[in-house]
Amino acid sequence: MSIDQPRDERVSSTFAALFDNPTLDTAYAPYGIFLLRAAIGVDWIVHAFLKTWRGMNTHEALLAKNGITPLLAWPTFSLELIGGCAILLGWYTRQWTALLLVFLAVVVWVKWPVGWLYSNTGGGWEYPLFWLIAQAALMLAGSGAFALQATPGLKQTKH
Repeated sequence: MSIDQPRDERVSSTFAALFDNPTLDTAYAPYGIFLLRAAIGVDWIVHAFLKTWRGMNTHEALLAKNGITPLLAWPTFSLELIGGCAILLGWYTRQWTALLLVFLAVVVWVKWPVGWLYSNTGGGWEYPLFWLIAQAALMLAGSGAFALQATPGLKQTKH
């Protein structure tokens, strides 16, 4: 037996299948989308509760400082919390991610003068832009696995 030949073809084919590069891996893609959906949903929920933890007056002041009416403090908290839960559960994922993309676009706009790096004083737009792009990808991909509402047109295979 040559050193470059595997001993067990089953192990070799399974390993090769993991690194095969199909356009869309219909077997594993729904699970990858689920992980993305869970991360984005949890991030929105934590972000919403952070507003109450710091005090809504802090959020109101931040909105006012950036030329946005402080009356939107509680509505933004509510939409972030409800939207985060909906995204996490996979309920109208595309619609909620589309709505919350507006929030992320505003954050990028507000952070723009600070500069690219999020480590800059005041936090730059690098990190919010990353979440905006990740959320846009989720909006395009749909809900993935374990969703309350399946994405139309995506046939999920059973393993």
